[in-house]
Amino acid sequence: MASLVFNTPWLRVRSFPELAPTFLRRRQSSSSFHSSRRSFAVVACSSQSSNGDSVRVRFAPSPTGNLHVGGARTALFNYLFARSKGGKFVLRIEDTDLERSTRESEAAVLQDLSWLGLDWDEGPGAGGDFGPYRQSERNALYKQYAEKLLESGQVYRCFCSSEELVKMKEIAKLKQLPPVYTGKWATASDAEVEQELEKGTPFTYRFRVPKEGSLKINDLIRGEVSWNLDTLGDFVVMRSNGQPVYNFCVTVDDATMAISHVIRAEEHLPNTLRQALIYKALEFQMPQFAHVSLILAPDRSKLSKRHGATSVGQYREMGFLPQGMVNYLALLGWGDGTENEFFTLEQLVEKFSIERVNKSGAIFDSTKLRWMNGLHLKALPSEKLTKLVGERWKSAGILTESEGSFVDEAVELLKDGIDLVTDSDKVLLNLLSYPLHATLASPEAKPAVEDKLQEVAASLVAAYDSGEIPSALAEGQSGWQKWVKAFGKSTKRKGKSLFMPLRVLLTGKLHGPEMATSIVLIHKAGSPGIVAPQAGFVSMEERFKILREMDWEALNKGESVPLESTAATST
Repeated sequence: MASLVFNTPWLRVRSFPELAPTFLRRRQSSSSFHSSRRSFAVVACSSQSSNGDSVRVRFAPSPTGNLHVGGARTALFNYLFARSKGGKFVLRIEDTDLERSTRESEAAVLQDLSWLGLDWDEGPGAGGDFGPYRQSERNALYKQYAEKLLESGQVYRCFCSSEELVKMKEIAKLKQLPPVYTGKWATASDAEVEQELEKGTPFTYRFRVPKEGSLKINDLIRGEVSWNLDTLGDFVVMRSNGQPVYNFCVTVDDATMAISHVIRAEEHLPNTLRQALIYKALEFQMPQFAHVSLILAPDRSKLSKRHGATSVGQYREMGFLPQGMVNYLALLGWGDGTENEFFTLEQLVEKFSIERVNKSGAIFDSTKLRWMNGLHLKALPSEKLTKLVGERWKSAGILTESEGSFVDEAVELLKDGIDLVTDSDKVLLNLLSYPLHATLASPEAKPAVEDKLQEVAASLVAAYDSGEIPSALAEGQSGWQKWVKAFGKSTKRKGKSLFMPLRVLLTGKLHGPEMATSIVLIHKAGSPGIVAPQAGFVSMEERFKILREMDWEALNKGESVPLESTAATST
């Protein structure tokens, strides 16, 4: 529901005098608006039904750059609202900024929306009955409606120069008044207008704003919002070059495309006043409005490039999944009323309600986004996850093949440490590395070193040289576990006193994924054709060579140990 309340007579003109002669139409625009004032009220209702047949929403990006996460969330909320109501999701390209708009940017925006899974029912590439869907292709329509407003007297030609307009603003500033147009040409006579037209003076079309009254809307998110009309002043709807301004285009487009609900960012809230006046003047039905809060940076300022990545394309390139991105964006200002935070797109459609969208700003937390992405990554079918990570390892130059038993087992072992596909590089390289000297030199390793680590190392080397360890590893995990049990008995160690020295000596680290699987994988990685030469892999054979050359005496004395023999370090 939206209400327009005026103390002015001009809204009595309800129909367009299309058949009147031109000179009479002009006479109406100048004379009939000077009649004596009387008070009355006009109520404009936006009362579209919420059933699926009438719900039509739109996302209208400007192709002047990449799709910002704020824009993506707006698109998502429109999509979810339409799908939850069985309505239509329309994509419209607002490319009237001819200098900045490019088809490359448009293609990038469409790609990002498709990647997120937000398929549109009407728009570029999909067609529809309300096209064209690019504003640059709708100029004839805008001019048609601008002429209607001119004929009805609700807009007038303004011949003010740029210098005159600047001077008006300066005077208003000195008088501490709002910088609104003073209405110089609002009361011009037909003769004055004709004189300027004959001289070829450039002109704009200005909308005749009532001097008194107010606008009130019931925003679906923000509740009742109102404005006084005396803060506005007559505004331009068509520039002197014949191009329509943003607010005029948007109103005509939303009305002629039968948009029932306008869900957009709160920064567009001030535009609602101008748009509502145009709706009423053209006798269009008003849509319902819902203004979504801004996405804020951790410091509560508006999220911008200085805070890091802000576009959907950047996050895609960083290895984020569309499922994780969509889930996280939905939670920026919305929740289903439970503690649950994990949603698929289908579940969001089922749960979404515009009434549960919060009007306060939402903080963009990149750490939580990573965590959310990790949940969706681990929820992928194992075959899809393995394929995704395997291809990543091959493209990153770590492995020579993207599939096989080594890839299968490595993904299963390391997946808990992966929130982004790109994280998989680090965890695999960490497994393949052997930073033994750096680990032993750390304070955290002191208890292990003092627990006769040198003796365990000697026994391990002997077992490797005798062929016990290679044979056990060749049998896989069962063979390895059987050997570890026997080794524990022979060294009279068990539990942590057995497993910690084995982990340190064989992996070169104090911590890591499940040890038995790790050791077997390290052994497998030594097979020809698995690990790429440039990956810095330290094979099992090379690890035992390092153990043989270890200067335990210097280590026990607390002296620094040379690191030259370490073939790779942890990444």
